[in-house]
Amino acid sequence: MKVAILTQPLLANYGGILQNYALQQVLKELGHDPVTLDYTSPIPIGRYFRSVLRFLLKGAPYMPLFPKRQAIFDDFVREHIDTVPAGHRYRKSLLDGIDAIVVGSDQVWRPLYNRYILRDMFLDFAGSFSGTRIAYAASFGSESFDVGPSMAHRCSVLARKFDAISVREPSGVRLCREILGVEAMLMPDPVLLLKADDYLKLCEDIPTGAEEYIAAYILDGNEETDTRLDQVRKESGLPLKRFTANRDASLSVPQWLAAMRDASIIVTDSFHGAVIAKLFGKPCSVIENAVRGRERFELIKTMEGASQKGRDFLKKYLKND
Repeated sequence: MKVAILTQPLLANYGGILQNYALQQVLKELGHDPVTLDYTSPIPIGRYFRSVLRFLLKGAPYMPLFPKRQAIFDDFVREHIDTVPAGHRYRKSLLDGIDAIVVGSDQVWRPLYNRYILRDMFLDFAGSFSGTRIAYAASFGSESFDVGPSMAHRCSVLARKFDAISVREPSGVRLCREILGVEAMLMPDPVLLLKADDYLKLCEDIPTGAEEYIAAYILDGNEETDTRLDQVRKESGLPLKRFTANRDASLSVPQWLAAMRDASIIVTDSFHGAVIAKLFGKPCSVIENAVRGRERFELIKTMEGASQKGRDFLKKYLKND
């Protein structure tokens, strides 16, 4: 079965890229032929015009409206993820020859992160597509669905066309029932579908370092994260290696995995960072990141059996003829 994966744009986000990679690998294991619709996301118009204004007034480099994926991430995507270029908008022609669509995971149904494409994340662009529609561990990223009545109604109409819906957080089950009028199952994040060895293979060419250190993978630095890092540093007596994602990312995906692999202790406010730490068996101090969604951190406690549960769901609703 030819399966299209619809997820958050594959930008400078280690967790976002690895969850896409993991879902793809499992679909391949189940005998399918998956491709990811590689959408190029525009930056917010306001931020774009502010950067242009700074360029005109001060000569500072301005941000392109459609930023390219950084090379350190693009290399991994080109080598390890099968994609179909979607350009700057989703369109039905992308589904030519496609038998099924899987939407997920990450925060695909969070309005804040999908300002221009929320309806498409519910497959509005698919129109009369007659194949199978599945949401796998889709996340609202919040305990509320902050859209107006018209958008909520449209998303509800689209959600009812799905053959099966699963969400990542318990609050998602409630939002599906109360806002979208559909039932949803709980499924684990795709990163949990693979084992530690699957990720370690991706960084096996990077030599293991002998140095002991604290890997500080922090997405949203603030006073709380600084206090926690200082506390762990003092208690362990180990040096800090601090790194992040997004525009300030400096590590390739394999280098990021190797940094987590070789760390003595991991401190992170990233859900996927905490999941990788758990898979790698590393002591981890987790700072629950309320901005990006606090509820999902509770899921780390329920990792046992997650891989088989996710596989069973995908196997049930995606059947090769």
